[in-house]
Amino acid sequence: MNQQTHYILLALGSNVAAELHIEQAKARLSAVFPQLRFSRSLITPAIGIMSPPFMNCLAEGYCSAPLEEVIVALKDIEAQMGSVPEERKKGIVKIDIDLLQFDETRHKTDDWERNYIQLLLKELGYKQKTNT
Repeated sequence: MNQQTHYILLALGSNVAAELHIEQAKARLSAVFPQLRFSRSLITPAIGIMSPPFMNCLAEGYCSAPLEEVIVALKDIEAQMGSVPEERKKGIVKIDIDLLQFDETRHKTDDWERNYIQLLLKELGYKQKTNT
C-alpha cells in the first residue's frame, strides 16, 4: 500500500499555565504525529483579545493522515486538554493548535504576518524554495 506523505505546519499557543500546556500539547502531538519537530517557545502579547501574554511555538513535520483527519486530531487534543469555547470567550486559552499549512496550502493566512511566526519560521529553516 502506497501512503502519501503530507507536510504540516502548526502554531501552538497558551496563556494559562502556558509552559505546562505547551509541553503537554507537544507530547500529545508527537504521539499522533511522530515526525514533528518543534521551535523554541516565545512569550508574546495577546492579539485580538484582552488576556495575559501567550506562550507560542511552531511545529512542522510530515504525516500520512489526510487534511480532515489532521484537523480532527488537533481539535481532539485541544478538547482533551480542556480548551473550551466558553473560556476562550473570556480570554482564557489553555491550548490553541492551529494548522498553518497542509502540503502547499496555507491556512490562517492572517497569522502568517505575525512577527513571532515569521521569526520562528526563520529559525526552523522554513523556506518556500530550497537554495541548493
